[in-house]
Amino acid sequence: MLVALVLAASTQAVATSEQSSMWHEARTGGDGGVLGALEMALTNETTDGEITLEYSEMAPVIEVYTATWCLNCVTTEHAIDEAVGDSDVIRIHYHRHRSEPEDPFGNNATEHRWESTYGGASTAETGMSRVAPSTVFDGERLHLGTSPSSSSLVSDYSTSLNAGQTSFTGSARLSVTSYDSETRIMQFSWNASQPSDSGSGDSPMIITAWLLFVEDSASFPDGSNGIGDYLHVLHDAVELEELDGTASVHVP
Repeated sequence: MLVALVLAASTQAVATSEQSSMWHEARTGGDGGVLGALEMALTNETTDGEITLEYSEMAPVIEVYTATWCLNCVTTEHAIDEAVGDSDVIRIHYHRHRSEPEDPFGNNATEHRWESTYGGASTAETGMSRVAPSTVFDGERLHLGTSPSSSSLVSDYSTSLNAGQTSFTGSARLSVTSYDSETRIMQFSWNASQPSDSGSGDSPMIITAWLLFVEDSASFPDGSNGIGDYLHVLHDAVELEELDGTASVHVP
């Protein structure tokens, strides 16, 4: 299991018109994106640990909405694999949960995280707030379905990945201070500085922090799309009230 401290920012760089023809804006009602994420491995023996990164050091975040019955999702995930190659990225796969008879992953909190962040843009393009497959790069570039806008999905995803993140100044820290293996309650602390960006001017920037619990590989042999072992599975999402604090959280 991994825990990721994901930082969502209200201001991101705007893509060029040529590039943006390949994707949709991932958020409605204003610019936004994922500033970055800190990632820490968790085990039953984890009782402490800490990671600190500058914002400029954080890897790109790729978020995918998928389902264990979704055949088209196999196509998009293979295309992401090829586009990413050996690049350092953080991948988070949201599985369809609500009103879902087959897919065993995810929960109401993961659905809320997706819909509250990307549901408006998805609804504007498809009439539905949750569509499998959907892929979001850096919290701002939304790709829907399997029909490419360029010569291939791999080309679309590579262009989206290479568009990059806005360079911000600042840092974030995530630490584990204790863990009770019987109750699976883990104590976390975190701190994220208010980022600065020379291009944002006087525009207000609102940062929201989330703890996302992601399993590297989760087995579900009955998945009708035939994958069997599903990667980067998001099991829970916890929105944090402040950019500096502590919390006791149940680990899935």
